[in-house]
Amino acid sequence: MQLANSPLLEMKGIGKRFGNMVALQGIDLALNGGEVLGLVGENGAGKSTLMKILAGAYSRDGGTITVRGKEVELDSPKAGADAGIAIIYQELSLFPDFDAVENIFAGRELRRSGFSLAPLSHGQMRSEASRLLSEELGVEVAIDRPVRELSLSDRQMIEIAKALNSNADIIIMDEPTEALEEVERKQLFAIIKRLKAAGKAIIYVSHRIKELLGICSRVMVLRDGRTAADLPVADLDVDKVVAAMIGGALSKQFPPRVPSRSDPSLEVRGLSRAGAFDDISFSLTKGEIFGIAGLEGSGKSALLRALFGQRAYERGTVKVDGKDVQLTDITDAIRERFAFLPAERKVEGIFPEHSVGWNLSIANLGVLGKITLRPSKEKEVARSYISKLGVKCDGPQAEISSLSGGNQQKVMLARWLLTQPKVLLLEEPTRGVDVRAKSEVYALVQAAAQDGCTVIVVSADNAELLGLCHRVAVMFEGKITTVVDAASSTEETLALHSVRPPESIHPVGGING
Repeated sequence: MQLANSPLLEMKGIGKRFGNMVALQGIDLALNGGEVLGLVGENGAGKSTLMKILAGAYSRDGGTITVRGKEVELDSPKAGADAGIAIIYQELSLFPDFDAVENIFAGRELRRSGFSLAPLSHGQMRSEASRLLSEELGVEVAIDRPVRELSLSDRQMIEIAKALNSNADIIIMDEPTEALEEVERKQLFAIIKRLKAAGKAIIYVSHRIKELLGICSRVMVLRDGRTAADLPVADLDVDKVVAAMIGGALSKQFPPRVPSRSDPSLEVRGLSRAGAFDDISFSLTKGEIFGIAGLEGSGKSALLRALFGQRAYERGTVKVDGKDVQLTDITDAIRERFAFLPAERKVEGIFPEHSVGWNLSIANLGVLGKITLRPSKEKEVARSYISKLGVKCDGPQAEISSLSGGNQQKVMLARWLLTQPKVLLLEEPTRGVDVRAKSEVYALVQAAAQDGCTVIVVSADNAELLGLCHRVAVMFEGKITTVVDAASSTEETLALHSVRPPESIHPVGGING
C-alpha cells in the first residue's frame, strides 16, 4: 500500500562501480503515480545502468530504493517484476521463435481451472493478447507468427503489450520510439497518456529531446554518472537540455548544406520488384544527399537494400556516372563502389566478438592486403580513422562491443568511407545514438558528400531528413509519391504524404531527369 503523499518510487543515493570506473554516484530519483519522467544523457552517462538497477538486472553498491513507501531489495529481475516494475529494453527481449501470444504471456501463462490434459488456456491468452495489441495499442499484429518474422515496430509493440500485461505500476521505456514510424509514435504517445491517467508511473528514456518535452512532465539529465538537472518541462527547452547533457552549448546539430555538383552520379529508372516497390525513378548528382521518407512497409528499406544487391530488383536500370551497372548481388554493388550502413547495427553491422580495427578493416581487403588482413596495415589504417572520425575507444585493439552506439556507428561509417564509395546508402544512420554523436555522424555524412559521394538516407526521423538532405522523396505502398526540397519543406508535409495514396498527392518537388 502506498503511503499518503509519498512517491510511488524513490531512489536515494544510488551508486554503482564497475571495477575502478564510477558509473553512478549519489543519484536521487522520485516518481509519483500518473507522472512521466524523461531520462536523458549522452551514451555512457549512466542511464542504462540506473534503469537496470531499478529493474533488478544490476545490483547497486550504495543507496536505497523505496516502492509504495516500502524499502525493497531489487536483487533480481524477478524481484523487480514482483515490485511492480517492468522495463522495455531498447534491444528487445522477446523469444524469437515464440509467437506474440507466447511472448506476451511468457512466465504468466493463464491456466484452466481443475485437471486438464491441456492445462494452458490458449484461447483466453490469444483473446487477451489480441485485445492488448488492437485495443490498448491500436495496432494490428500477426499474433500467430514467430516474432522473428515480424517487423521491428511490430516486435516493439509486442514488448510494450507484454509490459502492460504484467500490471506493473512503474514502466521503464528505453528508447521506445527508435524503431517506430510517425503514426506509430503517435499511437504510443496516446497509450502513455492513458497509462498516466490510470495512475501508472513511467520513466521514458530517449535521445529525442523534443519528443521528451512533449510527452513528459519532468526531465532528469545525467552526465558522467551524476544528476546534471531535474526540472519540470515548463522550465526547459531543447537547448537547455542539451547544455545540461554535455556541460555546455552544442554547435548547430546539422552542418550547413553544401550545394551538390551539377554532374550526374546515380540514375535509377523504372526499378521494380513485386510486392516491394514499383517503377522507381530518380536522378542524383555528385555530392547530393537524398532522403527517403515513408512508413515501415512503404518500400523505402527494400529499395535501399536492392541498390546494395540484397534481394535484387526485377525490372529497371541503374546507371553510375553514365554507365549501366548490374546490381544482382552484394558483390556487384561493392564492385561498383556502393556502400551500405544497415539500421540494425548490432545484427547486421558490427562483428561483436572482434576488435575496432578488425571491424573497420573487414570491407577493405583490397587496401589492407587481399585474402587475409595484414595486422600492421590494419592497425595503421584503424588508428588513422579513429583519430580522423573522433572515435572514443582505447585503440584499434578495443572490442567494438565495448563502445557506445555512436562510436560503433562511426566505426561502421569509417569501414565504408575507407572504400571511397561513389554511392553511400544509409538506413536509420542515427538510431540509438545520442545528441552529440548524431551531430558528429551528420558531419561525417556531409564531409563524404563534399568529397563527391552521392548519399541516400532512409530514416523514420523526418526532422533528420529535412536537416541533413538536399531533397527528400516520400514513398507510399511501394511508389514515390513526391519529392520535396528539404530546405523549404516541413515534418508535417512529409508525414502527410507518408499516409496518403499516390493518386491523391500532387508532387511539389519533382524528380530530376
